[in-house]
Amino acid sequence: MPQPIASFSSNRPIAIFSDFDGTIFLQDTGHILFDHHGCGPERRAFLDESISTGENTFRKASLELWQSLRVPLDTAFATLKEHLVVDPGFHDFLNNFAFDRRIPFVVISAGLRPLLRRVLDESVGKAKSRSIGIVSNDGVISADGANWTPVWLHDTELTHDKARSIREYRVRHAKANPLIVFIGDGVSDLAGASQADVLFARRGLKLEQYCIKNGIPYTPYDSFTDIQRELEILVVSNRFHSAAQTPAEAAADGPVKAML
Repeated sequence: MPQPIASFSSNRPIAIFSDFDGTIFLQDTGHILFDHHGCGPERRAFLDESISTGENTFRKASLELWQSLRVPLDTAFATLKEHLVVDPGFHDFLNNFAFDRRIPFVVISAGLRPLLRRVLDESVGKAKSRSIGIVSNDGVISADGANWTPVWLHDTELTHDKARSIREYRVRHAKANPLIVFIGDGVSDLAGASQADVLFARRGLKLEQYCIKNGIPYTPYDSFTDIQRELEILVVSNRFHSAAQTPAEAAADGPVKAML
C-alpha cells in the first residue's frame, strides 16, 4: 500500500532510523563473519531457518552464531572490508541530504556496536561517523578473538527491540514531536517499522512482503537515491530542514539541535 508522503506535516523535525545489514550495506555483517570465521554457511543457514519456522528463538540462535566466532576483531574487520558493498546511493544521501539538511541519522540494528562503528568509520570517515547515532547490541571480544560475547540491549527474545528504542526516542524528544522515518529490509525490522511515520522497505525483500500481506503503508526503494528523492518532498517547505533557511534561522531551531 503506497504511503502519501506529500501529506505528512512539514512543520515537524525529521529523524531518520535506518537498519544496517541489507540496508546501508547490501550484505549482512554477521553472515559474512559466521560463514568465514565461525560455524560456517550450512549451520548458519540452518539456524536462520529454525528462527523462521519457530523452532528456535532469535536470541538463542544469535547467541550460538556469535559465540561460534574464532577471529580477532582486526581480522574480522578485514574480512568485512573485503566483502561488504555499500548501497550505491548511501554516501550522497548522508552527505548531501541528511547532513546538509541537519536531519538526525541513527543506525538501529541487532548487530554488534564494535563492528558497526568500525565499518562506518571506514566507509564515511571517523569525523562523519561520529555524527551518526548507533542503537544496537554490544559485544565483548577477547584480544585473541577466541571469545565473542554479545551483550543484548534488551532482555527480550529480540535482543534489541527496535520498537522500544524508537518509542524511547519519541519520549525523550516529545516536545519536538519528530516525524520518524524508518528504513529497512527484513524480518528483524518489523518491530521498528511499526513505530514509523514514514516507512521505506527495500523492494522484493521480506519487509516489503510483510507490508503487502498486511496492508501496511510503505514506499519501496532500490537504493538510498530513491529514498532521498521521496524525502526531498518533505523538506521543501519544512521550517526545520529547508535549504532556504538563513544561518540565523538554522541556529534558532532548538528542537532539531536537541535531537542531533
